[in-house]
Amino acid sequence: MAKEYYFIFYSALAVILLIDAKLAGKGRWRERSLSLASSKGLLGFSAAGIMLHHMSQTIYFAGEDTGILLFMVDIGVCFVGIFFFFSGYGLYTSLREKPDYLKGFLFRRLTTVLVPFYVCNFTFIAGSCLWGYKLQKGELAPYAAGVVLMNSQMWYLVEIAILYVLFYLAFRFIKNRNAACAAFCISVLVMIGVSLLLGHDTTTPTQGLWFHGEWWYNATAMMPVGVLFARWEKQILSFVRRYYVMTLFVMVCLTAFFYNRTMYMLRHTGYWYEWEGYSGYKEKAQTLAVQFPFIFFTVMTVIVILQKLEFGNRILDFLGSIALELYLIHNLYILYLPIQNRVFYIIGVYAASIATAWLLHKADRKLIEMVLKIGRKEKL
Repeated sequence: MAKEYYFIFYSALAVILLIDAKLAGKGRWRERSLSLASSKGLLGFSAAGIMLHHMSQTIYFAGEDTGILLFMVDIGVCFVGIFFFFSGYGLYTSLREKPDYLKGFLFRRLTTVLVPFYVCNFTFIAGSCLWGYKLQKGELAPYAAGVVLMNSQMWYLVEIAILYVLFYLAFRFIKNRNAACAAFCISVLVMIGVSLLLGHDTTTPTQGLWFHGEWWYNATAMMPVGVLFARWEKQILSFVRRYYVMTLFVMVCLTAFFYNRTMYMLRHTGYWYEWEGYSGYKEKAQTLAVQFPFIFFTVMTVIVILQKLEFGNRILDFLGSIALELYLIHNLYILYLPIQNRVFYIIGVYAASIATAWLLHKADRKLIEMVLKIGRKEKL
């Protein structure tokens, strides 16, 4: 049976991650361990992990035996947490190190978000229709505009765009950096609260309404965590390196504890504990109260490990370069790839998604450069 061979996907991911990994010697630390160059490959690995997570969910919700892939069914949120953390960390680090970083910030950052969003969105809509999806009356316009997501996995870019705006407003109009950090964190917490209160989307066939569903908020707070980490990076890393073994041990233990609590909550109540007349707010809040610490301590464990261990090779570099497009487009093949055998199905989704993401990335880079060039000319 297919499930007997699922171990190959864990093995493949482990090999990709560990090829050419370098361990810093005793008493030595990796400098700029969280820089863009260091994190890009990790984001590519995270995108590959999110793909396996979504495919495991597909198998699980189809009522099939997931075998050892059961672990991946609920673990994808940690990979998303890594994306959010490094987004926040990168924003504040650039703000700290680059003079006039906020000048033209929204135009630059939103261009890098909206171009891939619409390129991937149009690709997904076209691909779905070619594979037999029948658009109902009135569906095309909101799907094409992105106000309703035909591909619900594109929520990430919607949220990142909004978070960029919140970051800009906080740090553009509040001069005190600590106060700006506080304002940004509070605004994100408000956004998380609103999303939780909105519950799930039961009105569209794709669950595509903005901010409806726990995936819109369960890992979002890792972005302000990344900002705060960058704000006090020297102090945090000084402590971590001084008490490295103890810190790593505590992070691993807390990750294991909150993983256990999260799995219990997801299996016994969870975010979907709701029905007509009962919104399940208490259960959603209780689940988030254990799942977010699980995400937080997982990411912090990774950060601690990165102080000593460097991950990097050509495969990770390649995956990192197309990570965003890979994140956005793989659901097309999860939904429509006509392969029955689950092992070959997973291989096929990876192969088709990587090839498509590579092509989309080339198109995105050219379009982004074109838009930014036009913007620069208009300012002259």
